[in-house]
Amino acid sequence: MAFFNKKDIGSYTDELLMKEIERGNATAFNLLYERYSAKLYRYLFRLLYNDAAKAEDFLQEVFLKVLNAASSFDTSQKVSTWLYSIATNMCRNEWRNNTNRQRLMKQFEPWEHHSGKSINDLLDEKKWNKVLYEIMQKLEDVEREIIQLRFQQELTIREIAAITGLPEGTVKSKLFYLLKKMAKQLKTNPITIL
Repeated sequence: MAFFNKKDIGSYTDELLMKEIERGNATAFNLLYERYSAKLYRYLFRLLYNDAAKAEDFLQEVFLKVLNAASSFDTSQKVSTWLYSIATNMCRNEWRNNTNRQRLMKQFEPWEHHSGKSINDLLDEKKWNKVLYEIMQKLEDVEREIIQLRFQQELTIREIAAITGLPEGTVKSKLFYLLKKMAKQLKTNPITIL
């Protein structure tokens, strides 16, 4: 068994951390959590209609799954892709089982305002967000998921394909047509509503 200190393990790749987690190394688990918890929380928060409590619960469940499945993790794949796949599948299950979905969608506000802007900027941003929100709500779950993964999580086409289970060509095609569709809707939907 190799001996190492926290500084040494901090330079490990995610895949090496997974091997250490499989061996029961709590430091490795904590480092993996530090690397991904904030990003995964934001991703879950958006996919779960801005429900902070549910996003936090799902985040904890993702990392419980990591602990439980550490021995079966395939180190030839990227840990980040695996984590996002777990999170995505959990959200898909939630969408299928959610009897209160309509209530949650009414509460969903996709973009938050930042302080320090003029009142005119805030009003324009509010109008823009309302129109964009309405367009996003018309998308299918998988379409919204692809948009979120690409533009908010900034994942590659390959990573999105691995997470969604779609071929890379399908992801590229969907992104192209989604952006075209959204641009057309933005053109035909003037931003005049507060």
